Amino acid sequence: MHIPEPTLTLTIPSIHDSLPLNCRIYHPLEPNARYAAIVAHPYAPLGGSYDDPIVETVAAYLLRRGFIVATFNFRGAGTGRTSWSARPEVGDYTSIVGFIVYYVHHLFHGDGFQGAGRALLMGGYSYGAMVTSQLPPLEDLLLTFATPAIESAAAQIRSQAETLAAQQRDILHAHSRKSLRVGEGGSPKRRSNDSARSRSISLDEAEDKIRHLVNKTVHRREGSRGQSGSTNSAASVKIASVPDLALPRPAYLLISPLQGFVLNLATMRRFTGEEAAEQKLRENLTLAVFGNGDIFVAASRLRTWVTQMEDGDSLFRGQEVDGAGHFWVEQGVLSTMMSHVANFVRMLTAP
Repeated sequence: MHIPEPTLTLTIPSIHDSLPLNCRIYHPLEPNARYAAIVAHPYAPLGGSYDDPIVETVAAYLLRRGFIVATFNFRGAGTGRTSWSARPEVGDYTSIVGFIVYYVHHLFHGDGFQGAGRALLMGGYSYGAMVTSQLPPLEDLLLTFATPAIESAAAQIRSQAETLAAQQRDILHAHSRKSLRVGEGGSPKRRSNDSARSRSISLDEAEDKIRHLVNKTVHRREGSRGQSGSTNSAASVKIASVPDLALPRPAYLLISPLQGFVLNLATMRRFTGEEAAEQKLRENLTLAVFGNGDIFVAASRLRTWVTQMEDGDSLFRGQEVDGAGHFWVEQGVLSTMMSHVANFVRMLTAP
């Protein structure tokens, strides 16, 4: 499934260590998207990146269904090196989640994801699915961005999100006004190379506006504290929280998950807080789809894991695809996998 050119290309700093991460943001044809999604790629040392065909296939489908879609490169795919613990990669993924939540919030003037119809689908394929499963619950994850220190990666991510959302809002409004002048009714038909879709904005283009926003925030915070005669270093100054930040309804998509995968890699060591990370998959709509011919994880292990995760009143569901391997190249298996994804997305977006 072909995916068009991204609406935005940018880099954001990882909250783990400020390493720059390459990101792509895709806007759907409809101007008022009700949903957003993030799709993470496979293991970078084996060639995984946001150009992976499974990642692009899933992203293209979600885009067609009206999602704002984000893809990104973990460390090791273009910048930095893949870690042995996967903890830095959890920080990488957390960074793009923070960006997309604040970006969509500002894109829709604070309306954001407010309400039962709004959702954020966090997904991944292979290694990306493993990192997705290790993310903390969304509410906990967003605490990192609530009142970050002014010079932190989290503060820069928030500033980028607000600035780029304002730019895109201007583009969308200009496009809407132009359509009305021409006399088109309803939603205008846009080509994949229209400015509202394909204009690619880099971090350099937004740098001045981001710096202005950060400086304005610093002066506002320092001014309010200066009344009491106190002085603060830049490290102690924090960006104020967004009081009406809309918290999306989280959901999770795991394609060829690596649960039960055992190698002499520290990436498989248990994480602090892993029980809470796993519990989030039970408490929110989650789909795990895998093939029974996966060369990395025995189907019996995956079946056992799915049975455990589905137990009780869990919202987790697993789907096994007969004859599918880890890479989804066998005859007909990709379309079967995508049909399961489609059914899940229909359930997620149902009124």
